[in-house]
Amino acid sequence: MSAGAPVPGDFAAQVELSLTNLRHALAGAGLGFEHVVRLGSYIVEHDLAKLEVLGKALHAAFGDRLPAQTLSGVAALALPGMLFEIDAVAVRP
Repeated sequence: MSAGAPVPGDFAAQVELSLTNLRHALAGAGLGFEHVVRLGSYIVEHDLAKLEVLGKALHAAFGDRLPAQTLSGVAALALPGMLFEIDAVAVRP
């Protein structure tokens, strides 16, 4: 798990780290990706190449059951070097 600093300049690595951190957060609550019902994704300078990277990573994490998702292209995020941010809503059965 990261100390909170983004992986400089590497969009794919930031996506993977975000999903790893999400997995850890869910596990801490006794949940998994199968409990996620909504994702919000924020991409700096969104383009089709980044969308493809995100799509592959989400399918690897969630399989064929992707949750509802809102993707927002943004000019910047909270810290310099951040290219990707994700939030999730999970439902406990």
